[in-house]
Parts: sequence; C-alpha cells; structure tokens
Amino acid sequence: MVDPFKGPRLKLARAYDHLVDLERTERQFFEQNPTRIDFDLSSEPGHKLARIILDAAPPEIMHVIAGELIYQLRSSLDQLAVAMARMSIAKPNPKKVKYPCGDRLSDFKAKCKRDLAGFDRDFVKEIIRTRPYDGANDTLRAVFRMANIDKHMELIAMGTTGGFAGLADFKISGAFAAFRLDGPGDLQRGVVFSDLFPEGTIEPTHPEAKINFTAEITVGDVGVYEGKGLIPFLRSMLEETRRVYERFEALCVATGRADKAADAPIYWRFNAPSSLTG
Repeated sequence: MVDPFKGPRLKLARAYDHLVDLERTERQFFEQNPTRIDFDLSSEPGHKLARIILDAAPPEIMHVIAGELIYQLRSSLDQLAVAMARMSIAKPNPKKVKYPCGDRLSDFKAKCKRDLAGFDRDFVKEIIRTRPYDGANDTLRAVFRMANIDKHMELIAMGTTGGFAGLADFKISGAFAAFRLDGPGDLQRGVVFSDLFPEGTIEPTHPEAKINFTAEITVGDVGVYEGKGLIPFLRSMLEETRRVYERFEALCVATGRADKAADAPIYWRFNAPSSLTG
C-alpha cells in the first residue's frame, strides 16, 4: 500500500531539523555576544541607573530559518488534507483542497464546508475537532497566521529579552538600590538592575567578573505573539502539528485506509532537542 502520509511526515521531520538549528544558533549567539554595563543618567533625574545592554541583534539567518520551519508545518497540514481527499470515496479534486482555519468558529465552519467538499464524513469530523480558529486551538491557529506573515508580508520579527540574575566579582558602593529587579526587558534597550543614586559606583574585583542574566530571543512586533519566546513558541506549534498528524494517521490505520508507517516516531528519528518529548 502506498504511504499517503510520507510527505507530511517528512515535512514534520524537516521542521524538527530547523528547530535544532535555531536552538544551536540561539545558544551560540548568547555565548559569543557578551553584555555590557551602561549608566543611564537621563531616565530618572538625580539617579544613575545601571543597565545591562546587549548590543548585538539576533542573527539574521534566524528570521529565515524560523520562516522555513513554519512553512513546513503549514505545508504538512495542507498535504494531510490532500491525503484525506485522495482516500475519500468521492475523490474530491486535491487541487482545490487545503487545511481549513478561521478567525472564529463561524468562519472556520464556512471554510470547512468550502474546502472539504467531498471528504469522507469521519475525516471532516476529525478536522473540525482540531479547532484551528481564534479562541479555540490558538497554537494550531498560530501556524496559519505566522505562515501568512512570512510568506506574504515580511520576515518574522525578533528581539532579545532578558532579566538580571546576579553579579559575580563586582563591588557596588554608594547605591540607592544595589539591586533593582525590574523583570525581563528588551536587552538592546537595556535592563536596569541597580540605582547608583547619585554618586554610586560598580567595579569589577576580578578580571573574570561576570554579569549573570537570563536571556532568550523573542518574537518581535507580530501582533498578539509579540514577546513570546521564539524557541518555545515554535516548539509548541510543531508539537501540535505532530499531534494532528498522528491523530489522522491513527484514524486511517484503524479504518484500514493506510498501513502504520514503518519508520520510528519522528521525534526519535530526527535528533530532536532533548526538551521535546513524545
């Protein structure tokens, strides 16, 4: 029997490759770009605010890799829909098929009626159960939203976000507030960690003195997704798409439409990051 899910499965595998690449690139970026301390004398008159600054922007290639990952997810879903069209008794035209989504339930149902005409009833019911519309399965809905942004509009915007976690081998003297924890912020604008009001000092006591901070690359100005951690956000979309894939594969195997794929599960075969679980 021909494997109807080979295309969607390989595209998911490729998405995992991109996620591994992004995690490695993010890790190397922060390792190779140290922060510095900047003193802000203008934001609060009479105060001297010590800020952590990261001058470097995320590597430009990450915009492209993220877009390619999202493309593979969207394409995997569309190819799943095509596979179901080909297995349906009425044999709807695959060229007129795509996986439906919507801004709201009514919009989603209208698109199901339009895009899934001729599909076997159990396929339609299973697609409706995935609920890729706003306010329902927002993770799966994000695949479609983000794919449209990258494909039709612009690169996925990114920034660096972090927070102060402590100092090693620094001496702070004459400070109004030795440590001021403002929470995560934009590292390129600077994250305040101390108020040296007005004549305080901060000096390293050792050549290997370090600033400890938490940091991650986050989604930039992309509507409701702004500020989300890029890697966790993409991982959640990938995992949700994988669950959809596995749901339809299981349905087709149970109904005799397809054989169980002989390959090991995607997340074991393709060197997925250790944080991904099956």
